[in-house]
Amino acid sequence: MFQWQLLSILDTLPPTAIGLDHLPAWFIRLGAPVFSKPLAHLFNKSLFTSTVPLQWKYAFIQPVPKIASPLVHSDFRPISITSVLCRTLERIIVRQFLYPAILASLSFTDQFAFRPTGSTTAALIAILQSITAQLSTNPFVIVIGLDLSKAFDILRHDTLLNRMAQLDIADPIYNWLVD
Repeated sequence: MFQWQLLSILDTLPPTAIGLDHLPAWFIRLGAPVFSKPLAHLFNKSLFTSTVPLQWKYAFIQPVPKIASPLVHSDFRPISITSVLCRTLERIIVRQFLYPAILASLSFTDQFAFRPTGSTTAALIAILQSITAQLSTNPFVIVIGLDLSKAFDILRHDTLLNRMAQLDIADPIYNWLVD
């Protein structure tokens, strides 16, 4: 990663929660011209050695309510808040390595979640268009919806990593993800 690329990324960091390192995004954004060179070196060294700094592996667990008036523990979902620097490098890895590798091997024409250009609105428009097209040649259409939001709660890391190993990802990047 080049210093100027990281400068651009740091310069546009959105406001976000502070991790255990207590480095706020606004501070990193303000100091981007000064921080970009040493952070580019740190990021490159981390990726080259396939090592995630130990401090980035710790997270602050924040309970977030699932409903308006939570009463019991099950009314909350945990959010892991890691370091802003770790989240920044993770975002870079996803955009530069994972998305291209996944898009090269799979078709996502009917997927809208967890994509930079995906949205609920885009999904609803696609469904409406599909139903309208079907109604032009059929008297009725049956729509079945599935909620797979809990599917990621039981996903095994080794299963995910085995699938990722099949993608065209550089070994240091894959090993960084494993670490």
